[in-house]
Amino acid sequence: MTTARSWTPIHGGCQCGAVRYRLNAPAKLLSHCHCSMCRKTSGTLFVTGSKVLRGALEILEGEDALTIFESSPEVYRKFCRNCGCPIVMDYRSDPDHVWLFAGTIDGGAHPGHPEDGVIQVLVGSRVPWHVIPDGGRLFEKM
Repeated sequence: MTTARSWTPIHGGCQCGAVRYRLNAPAKLLSHCHCSMCRKTSGTLFVTGSKVLRGALEILEGEDALTIFESSPEVYRKFCRNCGCPIVMDYRSDPDHVWLFAGTIDGGAHPGHPEDGVIQVLVGSRVPWHVIPDGGRLFEKM
């Protein structure tokens, strides 16, 4: 795993390549969210997001290709208007951080979160047939 001391910026972007970014500092946390809203906006069983410092995420290309959807009060999801790929989720209640959709990182690079910094949230909302592996940190709320 990459640590904060040996951190090298990583890159990522959307499926079509219109949006490109660089992450200049490691993620603080990685979260698998099982809420129905995340399932609907992503088309997946859960969304995996990396909590990163807002200033550490630098949009290199395609800022004008990002579209914003207010999925709930004070929660904004930014996605590529061309291919629909979700890039960032922004909670206005946390002005210092954004959630970067971890699947958009190039080559499956590790976002830098600590080993004990992986959580599963809103697990009571998960689809009933999905089994969450034992041993994780599970939370009913955010």
